[in-house]
Amino acid sequence: MSPRSILRCAAAALAGATVAGSANAVDIQVGSYEQTGIGAEFATPYDTFRFTGGTVTVAASPVPAVVTLGSYSFEVGPNCYSCTLTPSYDAMVDLTIDGVTQQFDLPYAWYSSGPSDFLTFATPKPVTFDFDSLGLVTIAVDAPPTLSSAGATIYGTMTATVTMTPVPEPATFALLISGLGAIGFVARRRRG
Repeated sequence: MSPRSILRCAAAALAGATVAGSANAVDIQVGSYEQTGIGAEFATPYDTFRFTGGTVTVAASPVPAVVTLGSYSFEVGPNCYSCTLTPSYDAMVDLTIDGVTQQFDLPYAWYSSGPSDFLTFATPKPVTFDFDSLGLVTIAVDAPPTLSSAGATIYGTMTATVTMTPVPEPATFALLISGLGAIGFVARRRRG
């Protein structure tokens, strides 16, 4: 067997073992968040930002998947033409996979320009779950666009990119190392 053939077999075995080790789907439970009276200088049930999460199932794959984590709404009440507040908030939303919970932080800010109220968002930092021998699951949440309303409620969906990085099984590493050893042995034998 030539060194190239051995290397091809080792690479194919490594790829096959990696895919076989990640054949399960992952369920992601997404929490909810609500903040009312965001920009009000007095108590009000208006200017409310809501996010309602759900459960997302992602098939294990080396290819990143774009998923919908849940839906949001921005409800605007009577407009404030002389509001000076520009509050900012951190929407902390739970993400749970296999009983492990982490949060993503969605920073946002409110301001008013008279007839319209606005919410602007910063992009959250990705959240990574490390499941040791099962690999890594990284969730990169997309920030919503700037939300603007003169009194109507705005609705939308929040998306994220889920990337799974499987960790090859020990047998796969052993196969790779033995394949590289065989290549070295054949190459040395041809020289001598």
